Parts: sequence; structure tokens; C-alpha cells
Amino acid sequence: MSRYLLAYIGETDCESLGDGLLRQPLNAISSLSYAVVGIIAIASAGGTEGAERTFRRLFGWLMIASGLGSVLYHGPQWPASHFLHDITFTATLWLIASGNGTRALGLPRRTGWAVFAGGVLAMAAVLLAAPEATNYLTVVLVLALIASDVIVQRTVGVIGRWYALALGTAALAVVALVLGRTGSALCEPESMAQGHAVWHLLSAVALLAYVMATAPARSARQQAMA
Repeated sequence: MSRYLLAYIGETDCESLGDGLLRQPLNAISSLSYAVVGIIAIASAGGTEGAERTFRRLFGWLMIASGLGSVLYHGPQWPASHFLHDITFTATLWLIASGNGTRALGLPRRTGWAVFAGGVLAMAAVLLAAPEATNYLTVVLVLALIASDVIVQRTVGVIGRWYALALGTAALAVVALVLGRTGSALCEPESMAQGHAVWHLLSAVALLAYVMATAPARSARQQAMA
């Protein structure tokens, strides 16, 4: 049973499963990209104030948690690694979607926090009950991000240069994710060039760029999620 669990974790991410603490070395090490971005986000919070400072700090800590969760998922692959990997990343996506949406709409602070916390609790329950539902949950979160993006665009707008960087790196990240899957034409399990590792790097940059791009929406509504 334990062997099955170890084989299941990370088996779709191309890189061969080895022995030792880092069973997928490249995927594990590249996961630290999220943590690095998290540290940058926390540092950038010093130049902001109020609700935006709170948001960036929380985003930063969630990114650090996502990085550590991903390291555990691709590294030692302990029993709880799969859940930690999924809940930290999905919580980060939900923070952005719910934070931007509630702030742009000018909803009360309590409402903003309730939406975020309620969403995280619901996702945790789903992932604990059905770990295989991660992909479906991700689709829902992407749709939520798109919906919140539409709200932001129609109410406050975005910072163009950051938005362009976010879209560009996100598109490349998705390509790397698809090409880095087990069974894809470019998948080479023993290669030093792993598409999933590139996904880690590009998606981390894309998330930070998007948070920077949508800062006007959050700064314009200080009462929503302070």
C-alpha cells in the first residue's frame, strides 16, 4: 500500500521516482520558486499600506507554504504530502480570486474574509474526502479567477505591464505543464530538463505578476479585506 501511495504521488509529472529524501529532485528543488516569490511578496508589502499590505503578506505566506508543500510532494512524499501540496496552492488561488472580487465590489471586510475562509474550509473538506478531485477544483478556481478579473477590469482596471507579464508567463506555464506530463511527446523521465519544473518557476512568476497587476482593485477598496 505504501509503495502504491509513493508511486501515485508525482507519477504524472514525468520525472522518474528515485530513492532518498528527494524522490523527484528537479521537481522538488524547483518548487522553492513559490517560496522565493512568497518572500518577495512579503518584502514588497513594506511599500504598501492598509488592506493591500495585509493581502500581500498573506499571499506571501501562502506562496511559501505552497513551495514547502510542493517540496514535500515531490521530495520525501510523506502520507500527508498530497493534501498539503493541493490545499496550499488552491488556497493561494482562492485568495487572489476572492480578494480581488470582494475588494473590487467594495464588499465589507467581514464578507471578504468570510468568503476566503469559507472557501478554504470547503476545499479542504473536498480534498480530504476525494484527493482525486484536485483537477476539477482547479478548473473551478480558474473560472473564479476569470470572473474576478472581469470585475476588476470593469471597476478599477489593472497595471498593464504587470498584467502582460502575468498573462505571458501563465500561458508559457500551462504549456510547460502539459508538455511535462507523463506520457507526453517531450517527457524524458531521466532528463535534467523537466517541464513540470519549468511550470513551477513560470507559474510562481505569473502569480506574483498578477497580484502586482491587480493591486489597484485592492487598494481602491480598503474596507473589504483589511
